[in-house]
Amino acid sequence: MTTIDAQAVHDEEHIPESKKHHTCDTKTFVGILLALLVLTAVTVWVSLFDFGGFNLWIAMFIASIKAILVMGVFMHLIWDTAINRLFFASSFLFLSLLFIFCFSDLLARGDLETKHTRAMPLNAVDTDLFDVSQSAKDFHSRKKASSDKD
Repeated sequence: MTTIDAQAVHDEEHIPESKKHHTCDTKTFVGILLALLVLTAVTVWVSLFDFGGFNLWIAMFIASIKAILVMGVFMHLIWDTAINRLFFASSFLFLSLLFIFCFSDLLARGDLETKHTRAMPLNAVDTDLFDVSQSAKDFHSRKKASSDKD
C-alpha cells in the first residue's frame, strides 16, 4: 500500500457518517421507478372519475407523493442533514401558501363570472351585446349614406 492509499484510508476512517457520500444500489432505483410508474397509473385511473372539485386535490396529492420520492432518493434528502430537510420543508410551506392564496382568489371570483347559469371568463366577449354581423351592416349603411352625401 502506498503512502497516498494509506492517507486516503486514514481520512475515510475519520470522516463522520453524516458527511460521507451516499450511493444507492440498482434495487433502490428500480423500486422508485416502479413506484413512480404505479403512481402515474393511479393518477390516470383517478382522472377517469368525476370527483367534482376534488379532482385537482387528488392529483396534487399523488404528485406530492411522487415529488417526495424523487427528492428523497435522487436528491439524497433521506441521507442528508436535518438543516437541508428543514429548508426543503419550509419551501413547500411557502408553495402551499401560494396555492392557498391562488385558490381562495379563484373561489372569490365565482360569483363575478356567473352569467346565464354558466361560468364565463372575465375577458370573454358577450356575443349577446355585440353582434358582429349587425355592426358590419350598420357600418356599411352609414358609409354608403356618407358617400351619397358627397
